[in-house]
Amino acid sequence: MPAVDGPAPGRLGGQRAVVAASLCLTLLQISTIQTSWLLAIVLPVQWLLVLRPLQRREWTMLLFVPLFFVAQNHAALAAGAFAFRQQDFLLMPWHEPFLWMGWYLHLIRFVGEPPHSVALSPAAGWGLLATVLAFSLFGADARALTLASAASCALLLALFHRVADLAYAACAVVLGALVEGVGVANGLWSYPEPDVAGVPLWSFMMWMSVGLLGRRLVVPLAEWLARVGGRHA
Repeated sequence: MPAVDGPAPGRLGGQRAVVAASLCLTLLQISTIQTSWLLAIVLPVQWLLVLRPLQRREWTMLLFVPLFFVAQNHAALAAGAFAFRQQDFLLMPWHEPFLWMGWYLHLIRFVGEPPHSVALSPAAGWGLLATVLAFSLFGADARALTLASAASCALLLALFHRVADLAYAACAVVLGALVEGVGVANGLWSYPEPDVAGVPLWSFMMWMSVGLLGRRLVVPLAEWLARVGGRHA
């Protein structure tokens, strides 16, 4: 599938409609398909068909995002921060790593920022470290995790607060509310100490971190890796 440079500005509204439809279909599938290995096949195929063609940076992103979230999810799961109903490997279902590929793909497509808009900076690494430490060290205590995740989000916002950063953060929080609502309502995962509609407050801060780090770390890292791969192809 060929790589492209991104949508023209006039096509952004149409692209967002496609992204919204793909997200609705994704949420419907995780709610109705009970077999996790089947979801691990169906979801990526759906995204490749509905959201095609993928940009080179998106292909690259799909390779490293699941690896990070497998490690981060397992740390939080082992600490008891939440639990999946299906536990196929490392306390999570087979399709869970693929879902994070999809969430980031939908988020980036919906915001629609042009490629190469953000340079990879050391500040993104410090923001990632603060976020990882918050969710890895305090997962066993919901109150402590709420405070730690609030502190890590405050640091991220202090570092990254341009309009585009806030757009990524806001879209990620809305995405997270939809995902958490569907997941908890259908019993796909649960939290031991929920605050609002079965979801703890730290979850919303986690999604905000996902958005901010998506723009400042995931996207520029994917672009850099895509350029390096292109030069050596």
